[in-house]
Amino acid sequence: MEVRNKSLLVFVGAREDTLADLFRKIMKDARTSGFRKIVIDVISDSPHWQVLASVREAILDNIDLGLEVYTWKAEEADRMLKKAEEIRPDGVMTYCDEDNKFFMSRLLSNLSEKLKINIVRDNCK
Repeated sequence: MEVRNKSLLVFVGAREDTLADLFRKIMKDARTSGFRKIVIDVISDSPHWQVLASVREAILDNIDLGLEVYTWKAEEADRMLKKAEEIRPDGVMTYCDEDNKFFMSRLLSNLSEKLKINIVRDNCK
């Protein structure tokens, strides 16, 4: 019998200075919800290496979780959603700050029905 780790897709829209705390919250929420693999899509104008540098400690504190981190520009949202469809996650969560609530609301409205039914938590309401 194959044991499959439940996967979680997370959309993050936040300022870089709040990303480390958000990543800690994401990983805590994922763990308590029973997810072992997390795919995090960060919407940011910062380069990928800079986003990873900002969240490095949070990642190292949760090294036991399977983690993939992608960074996307806001104008790449369609590509990001297409990639999200390919992942076929067991759950979807969103995290954002006040500045990104409207963008995340628009993003969620463009999700396919398959992904919408897997929304576990929307932290951007």
